[in-house]
Amino acid sequence: MKCYFDGSRAAGPSEESWLTLAGFMVSDEFWKSFQQEWVTEVLQKREPHAPYLHMTDLLSGKGPFQGWDQTRRHQLAMDAVYYLQQLPKDGFSAIVCSLDEKARKRLIAEGYAIAEPHCLCGHLAIYQAFMWYYETHPERLEGAEICFDQNERFKHPFRQRWEKENKGKRLVATGTFWGLIKGVDDLDMRKTPPLQAADVLAWGASRRFSGVERPFLYLAEVLEKVVPIGECG
Repeated sequence: MKCYFDGSRAAGPSEESWLTLAGFMVSDEFWKSFQQEWVTEVLQKREPHAPYLHMTDLLSGKGPFQGWDQTRRHQLAMDAVYYLQQLPKDGFSAIVCSLDEKARKRLIAEGYAIAEPHCLCGHLAIYQAFMWYYETHPERLEGAEICFDQNERFKHPFRQRWEKENKGKRLVATGTFWGLIKGVDDLDMRKTPPLQAADVLAWGASRRFSGVERPFLYLAEVLEKVVPIGECG
């Protein structure tokens, strides 16, 4: 099985700074059909076709979306929501972990020891993903690959911890959290539909925390109603 994660950050209405990591966890078999259907049901459902989906570029009309009118840009975002909505609810789960960085700094100033934000979010989100999968499918004990978008700062601290926990051990599936992880890598979001779906989740959470009345401010709330989401922040 695989986990695909993408991160996002947003400034809140009162000088808050929110860090979010979001993603999906499902079996390899599920992802094969997902990747094919994402292209036909989201990227190529309407004209002009999209080479990939990246919410920041889409809503700003930049990159491959330059010249698209507002209607077509909004259609692409909603096609992604509609596709995620119709997926079998017991076959996958979305994970969203958000951290208030301003609150973290305040707690540190008060003497509390709290991990670095990317480290904390990464560990919590991935642990929550594993908890959902093995509680939902206890009969399917299998190793997992953790995949991040390229240049995500969440990857490095998590990979370091994973390598430390497995140093000198055989890479076989065990009953422990770290022993069930087969690899921690990054992929090109433009060529990886599951990371594009993770971007929709992460971007939606960031847009909500911004609190600014803009298009898709309520995207996260919509997704929460149609997609099974486990939150850990």
